[in-house]
Amino acid sequence: MILVKKELKYTFKNLFIWILVITLFNLMFASITDLITKQNSPFTTFLKRMPDAFLKAFNMDISIMSRPEGLFGSEGMTFMFIFFGIFGSLLSTKLFAGEFDTKTIEFLLVKPFSRKKIFTHKTLAIIIELIILFVVFLLSELLFFKLFVSSSYSNRVLFAFALYLFVTEIFFASLGILLSLYIKDRKLTNSLLLGLVFFMYFASTVTEGVENTEFLQKISIFHYMPVIETIKNIEVSYFNSFVILLISLAFINLSLLVFKKQDIKI
Repeated sequence: MILVKKELKYTFKNLFIWILVITLFNLMFASITDLITKQNSPFTTFLKRMPDAFLKAFNMDISIMSRPEGLFGSEGMTFMFIFFGIFGSLLSTKLFAGEFDTKTIEFLLVKPFSRKKIFTHKTLAIIIELIILFVVFLLSELLFFKLFVSSSYSNRVLFAFALYLFVTEIFFASLGILLSLYIKDRKLTNSLLLGLVFFMYFASTVTEGVENTEFLQKISIFHYMPVIETIKNIEVSYFNSFVILLISLAFINLSLLVFKKQDIKI
């Protein structure tokens, strides 16, 4: 576990910053939920005047804005999906593509560790940090809703939010590992992954209801984690989340095969 501890120590500062951001974000949304969800609140009146295309782009649905989960689900989750996708992407490229940028991969490979062990420990460090951020989000979300939200809400829906974010960060982290091993340039890999995060998210929202764009929605993972439908029906997309996690596992296994057989060129 020496390598795991090394990687966790190496990325601890970044993780702490993200934990702080996510916690404060949850605090902000929970503290204003009662004010915003009041009938005929200024915010709701403002949204009614917005074009439908604008509302869809940011995953807003006025019909759920009167529910406590509605504000966070339609507005907060827009940012959270992007935050968690970015976190997973940056973390994986830092621990993999970053090794090629800093020329430390060669030094690491001459250590008395097998390639499989190096890959496994790096990946385990990534998964641990992803789980930590997931737990922080879920606990802070539940705590702040309990403290600040007076009207009734569904803890099941709040858990669904956390589950979807965990699936998002796992997917982009696993994809980041795979791309890192092929591209080997941290800046280029980061740019590509960030582009994919934004493309997939807005492909699942902006194109909704637009003719001949259904295929763009279907290639986006966010399409299979429908927040608004989850709020309306109080149903969690467990199956879709499980399938996306399986795809992520496939990316990781493929990355392991590449890492074990790939010639390291610096």
